[in-house]
Amino acid sequence: MKTNRTGIWIPREIECLEDLSVSEKYLLSEIRSLTLAKGCFASNAYFAKLLGKQPDTISRMISKLKKRNYISQLSFDGRRRELTYSLGNFSRAVAEEKPSAPIQKSKADSEVSAVPFVPSTTKVHNISTKSPLDIWKEFLQWTNQLAPTTRIRIQSASGPESLAKQDRIFWENFTVRLRPMFGS
Repeated sequence: MKTNRTGIWIPREIECLEDLSVSEKYLLSEIRSLTLAKGCFASNAYFAKLLGKQPDTISRMISKLKKRNYISQLSFDGRRRELTYSLGNFSRAVAEEKPSAPIQKSKADSEVSAVPFVPSTTKVHNISTKSPLDIWKEFLQWTNQLAPTTRIRIQSASGPESLAKQDRIFWENFTVRLRPMFGS
């Protein structure tokens, strides 16, 4: 099987994690990429081949990423598991619950990799009670941690519908992490 891979891109949110080795950052970046595309169903053997490691090493790395809440396991049917990139957004108890509804995936395109880190203080199960205006205000407050030019550009928008394409990615990934993915 021929692949069209051009490499592994490590987003800034992962690059800044000082508690991970370079290999763990590569693995987390690949899980993130697969999650944003169609879901991460890759095996330890796939990751081992990709990173030049042994499958048991990959297993230990995945356990470490789970322990730090950078990823969570959504399902395992005895043969196939689904991992999801969360970078600390879900508590272990919530992440291990079986979803009551299908999980909404982000569409992957060439710009999705520019998505920023959403702080782990976000409450996934409480967001449904917030109005769109409240969510927009939270998003604007969150943008204070972005680069000044990006922050100013986003904060000058009248709402999500008026964001430029490169800024809409920030909004979409902010809100996709806030959607109620698990039962309340």
